[in-house]
Amino acid sequence: MIRNYIKVAMRHLMRNKGITVINIAGLAIGMACCILIVLFIKDELSYNGFHKDASSIYRLNSLIKDKNWTGQMGISQFGAAPNLRQELSRVKETVRFYEVHEVIVSAKNEEYRQEKTVFADAGFFSMFSFPLLSGNPATVLKDPYTVVLTENTAKKFFGNENPIGKVIRIQDDYDCYVTGVAKAAPANSDLQFEMVMSFSTYMQNAAKAGFNPEENWFGFTSNYTFVRLPDGVTGAALAGELKQFADKYVGPSAKTLGNEFNYRLQPLTDIHLYPDGDTDKANYVSRLYIYGWIGFFIILIACINFMNLVTARGSERAVEVGLRKVMGAERKTLISQFLVESVIISLLAFAFAVLVAAIVLPGFNFVTDKTMALFGAANIMMFAVLLLIAITVGLLAGSYPALYLSGFVPVRILKGDLATSGHRSLFRKTLVVSQFTIALVLIIATVVMYTQLRYMREKDLGYNKQGLMTFYLNNNKQAPLRNTFKTEMTNLPFVKHAAYTNMPLGGQSASNNPVGLEGAREDESISAIVIHADFNYFTNIGARFVAGRDFSEKFPSDSLDAYVINEAAVKKLGLKDPVIGSRIVWRGTSVPRPGKVIGVVQDFNMQTLRLPIEPMVSLIRNNRAGMLTIRLADGDRQAQLAQIESVWKRLMPAFPFNYRFVENELGNQYLVEQRSGSLFGAYACLAVIIACLGLFGLAMLVARQRTKEIGIRKVLGASVSSITALLSKDFLQLVAIAIVISAPLAWFGMNKWLAEFPFRTPFPWWAMVAAGLLALVVAFLTISFQSVKAALLNPVRSLRSE
Repeated sequence: MIRNYIKVAMRHLMRNKGITVINIAGLAIGMACCILIVLFIKDELSYNGFHKDASSIYRLNSLIKDKNWTGQMGISQFGAAPNLRQELSRVKETVRFYEVHEVIVSAKNEEYRQEKTVFADAGFFSMFSFPLLSGNPATVLKDPYTVVLTENTAKKFFGNENPIGKVIRIQDDYDCYVTGVAKAAPANSDLQFEMVMSFSTYMQNAAKAGFNPEENWFGFTSNYTFVRLPDGVTGAALAGELKQFADKYVGPSAKTLGNEFNYRLQPLTDIHLYPDGDTDKANYVSRLYIYGWIGFFIILIACINFMNLVTARGSERAVEVGLRKVMGAERKTLISQFLVESVIISLLAFAFAVLVAAIVLPGFNFVTDKTMALFGAANIMMFAVLLLIAITVGLLAGSYPALYLSGFVPVRILKGDLATSGHRSLFRKTLVVSQFTIALVLIIATVVMYTQLRYMREKDLGYNKQGLMTFYLNNNKQAPLRNTFKTEMTNLPFVKHAAYTNMPLGGQSASNNPVGLEGAREDESISAIVIHADFNYFTNIGARFVAGRDFSEKFPSDSLDAYVINEAAVKKLGLKDPVIGSRIVWRGTSVPRPGKVIGVVQDFNMQTLRLPIEPMVSLIRNNRAGMLTIRLADGDRQAQLAQIESVWKRLMPAFPFNYRFVENELGNQYLVEQRSGSLFGAYACLAVIIACLGLFGLAMLVARQRTKEIGIRKVLGASVSSITALLSKDFLQLVAIAIVISAPLAWFGMNKWLAEFPFRTPFPWWAMVAAGLLALVVAFLTISFQSVKAALLNPVRSLRSE
């Protein structure tokens, strides 16, 4: 029986190649989108799950609450790891992972600017499942001044030579011996590295500098602490012990500032979805849900399109159904026949969808910044599930046509008394409205995303980002050359200003310290971004002063007791006019530093626009300012860079030329929004294409149903244009209804999305108008093909057709 169903189905599909191709194309596009989205979500959910003991590994997060801010951070203090291991009996192992990002490495008389550099404890390769190609996981990081390189890094430094035992020099300051070679960290790992130095190396270097990082319990760096618990023990089970631990070590410092501090253990597999550990701020998870819903709606549109195309041909198959019923066919047999046809179309569409997905995947990887592969053992289960979904889609998409076509009454069919009932016509129109509603919502969402992205890129940040260039001179060997390098830079004719600072513009601040009024209690301090600046720093970046002045070499005392603050700090500190001359104190070191306010700058966005403007306090502290920011005049950038590089190589030949343009750094902050906008745009276009196929099917149905009417109208003198307008009007009304429905839905959803940004553009009302006009134009072009074709038909043939 099944064999007969398949044979009949294939004959029918081959006899109607045009409709078959449209059916398969619509479903294939929808399924290809679904495959890519499932692949993307699968990859996002797989992060960190490849580690053997992933279920037992947790990250130690810091919870801070003060008067101005409450939040959670994934970083913790250096002293947490060794003390946790000693004091909490259920902690089996602890490992620190300290990111220093970039160092200068000398190997075989060559200099390299090495990124993704970290320090890690000896148990790093034992706790985590990063395979070593050479070396013992338990000992490669045991001793000071040892380092593990990834395979590519080792090849870069030493070519095809065996790197084990070789020496590399770090920052022209100390040597490390290569004790191991590791495979590169998988793409779905949040812990990325190219060079791992033993943490004991960092501790010994710190001891030489005269300080112990493990004794600083209220200072934060990019240090991550991971703990491994026994099987069956969850992080929540240690909540009470962690509170006691936090109170013992961090509590005294926190209380003096009026803060509350605690620790929380976050599962390793949750880190990617909740980077800061706060599950209440699940913006990234929400984005995954959105992608999932988009995949669902795209495949839904494809199913609707399929239903419309099949039911549009109902009258053509009516005689077949009537004859089958007269010959004794039961309704369930007819339903099975139509469902088999639907499943065959769905399976063919799935095969083409896999091909389309494979072709599109490289571009999809580029947009999403991933390296996903479609074929492989890891995706066998995914393909099995997707195949099952394809069969289910075929059954669901074919269910309504099967029930509709098999329900025809044989007597009425053979008498030629077949008419489309009102409720069925309404159902098909509802499906088309649903298609265009979804497509319009996606179009409006895309426009809003790009509008917000453009707003963030073009917004006045409160300083002039054009021509700002930053150099990092943080190495001990570079420190003595800082003043010389600054002088050389200012002597260049195209350099307008130059000033040092401790943090680059456009990054997230890692220097929030307590600042209060002089004479006030410590617990009345506020948390402020503290900039260690240079003379004329704010003049250099183009910040606007609302009162007072910038740091100036004309006033030597500025380096001792002067502060420049922003308007947000004035408000938080409660300073009254005249603000200039007010006394404040910075408590970022063991010895508080009092001073007077000499200037107030207008609030400016020194961080990302995803964050609100925070209070900012600046002081001159040149020994902590290792980033030189210069302002270039307009001109040939390549020629300017060549002259700057010649100065660099003359003064610091041992170090690679290292610079960044602030404008480029700011642009890189919004890659996530840019990628999301690109994906939404692609999905919107595909949704419109599939919806137009559905509209084409409905136009075909109506044109065939009204063939006799069209013939009579032409005999009575109706023109082609009037008939085209008559047939198009009904369809354009459907699109208009979709516009009315989609506008409030898009307005509500995108306003909610915009609310996540402290700085946002107003909802662009014109986006709804533009999307609506676009939909009407595309719909009219789609409809006009069938409408004009029907209007041009010879009226004699039209009247004979019935």
